Amino acid sequence: MRQFPVALAAFAVVSATAHLALSDDRNANDATKPGANHQLLGELAGKWNYVLKISPGPDKPPIETNGIVVRQPIMAGRYYLADFNVEMLPGASGELERANFQGKEIEGYDNIKQRFFSVWMDNASTSVTVFEGTYDPRSRTFTYTAETEPQPGKRTKVREQIKL
Repeated sequence: MRQFPVALAAFAVVSATAHLALSDDRNANDATKPGANHQLLGELAGKWNYVLKISPGPDKPPIETNGIVVRQPIMAGRYYLADFNVEMLPGASGELERANFQGKEIEGYDNIKQRFFSVWMDNASTSVTVFEGTYDPRSRTFTYTAETEPQPGKRTKVREQIKL
């Protein structure tokens, strides 16, 4: 029982040490602050209706369903927490069925890697998916990609697009 407080204290010391080391370099310190790319993500804050397109396979047309997402800034706009709700999803037959699907996503921009990212989890799985992404200012579109393993040994590429 005593290991958790010790581990937490060790994490706090390591985090504080790393922060102090970064604060010696003005450029590194600037990398810790939200910037223009965080403001882009901020344009997505609020409650939105969205269309979810699911591709069942290369020879089949996408299946569309609707949902609601609520995005809100967290940690002074460094990240955005998105709560997704979808009532209908494709079942085994490919037809839409009542699902009560819920997902959560934390989105952000890594100033050091200069990449957008998101971390996704939902009530249909116990796995977590980590996406990396880009933003195209011409089309005002975020494109995120990841690789998941919905079944043991079966890797699947996933793409998420968000248009402003």
